[in-house]
Amino acid sequence: MSESDRNKDLSIQIAWMAYIGGHTQASIAERYGLSRAKVNRLISQAHESGYVHVFIDHSPQRLIEMGDRIAAQYGLGHCTVVPEVETDASSHGSVAALGSAAAYYLTNRLNHGDIRTLGVSWGRSLAEMARRLPRERRPNLAVASVMGSLTLKSAINPFDVVHRITDIIDASGFFIPVPFIADSVADRDVLIQQRSVHDALERARQAELCCVGIGAIRSDQPMFMADHGLLAGDEQTMLTNAGAVGELVGRFVDVDGNEVDVELNRRILGLSIDELRARETVAVAGGVGKIDAIRAVLNTGALSGLIVDENAADQLCESAEADGHDAVSRGKSGLSARNLEEDL
Repeated sequence: MSESDRNKDLSIQIAWMAYIGGHTQASIAERYGLSRAKVNRLISQAHESGYVHVFIDHSPQRLIEMGDRIAAQYGLGHCTVVPEVETDASSHGSVAALGSAAAYYLTNRLNHGDIRTLGVSWGRSLAEMARRLPRERRPNLAVASVMGSLTLKSAINPFDVVHRITDIIDASGFFIPVPFIADSVADRDVLIQQRSVHDALERARQAELCCVGIGAIRSDQPMFMADHGLLAGDEQTMLTNAGAVGELVGRFVDVDGNEVDVELNRRILGLSIDELRARETVAVAGGVGKIDAIRAVLNTGALSGLIVDENAADQLCESAEADGHDAVSRGKSGLSARNLEEDL
């Protein structure tokens, strides 16, 4: 056994001692002749390698009530609100909390046994969801990207999200082998006729459940960052001038949830908002900077469920009270409002 394998085994053994056996780091250090700092590093290694997962199966009552209000306002089947937490890596822990809640939701949803194909888009929250999934083999599951999968930055690449999920749960992965935005409408029309693209889109259309991210039209969003090479600053200005405030699977929408009339929307390769509307679609998003984008995507009526952080949820509720907004008629029907713990 190599030194790397021995170190991995030790990290897993110590994780069992800490989380299942209830031993303190001090007692583990004494038992194995290690420093407390070494024990702490080994436990962190087990987390980072995906061998330890922490799920909280309930939320504070105020957040449950907040989720119920949002679900009722927008006609959702469920809305889970996660608390704002601090992490060692960042004082803003919403991505970690959202990823954990989304992984918990997806794990329980897949355990129902009725999902044969899972569709995914892109984003940091979805990448975190993938990282936090338990290592349960699901060889009969297909995971498909619902939008073009080639970007310059893997952290927000739909292909990377597919790869992360399939690597952890041993499922089959499928991606659309083109950029999510073609260089022109003519290029898009040519690409979509390619057999590989056509077959990949058909696979995405088989998805019974789609987990998607939400993008905001802001310079601090990955798609507009210069080093990612996705969209230029003048395109962001053009989208803002056209009234776009949010993005869903590459489609840019205004505050009322309507796709804005810009050429970019005619260059997209992926599922349409109408196609998302026809299946169970759950968005994972958070942050005060995304509140307008989240509200806009909710107004599309494409979502069955939402996993959102406390700060964004609080603003959703406040804005609904201020303008008397009731969007139940926009939402999908057939699911009663429920929170994540009720899906168990």
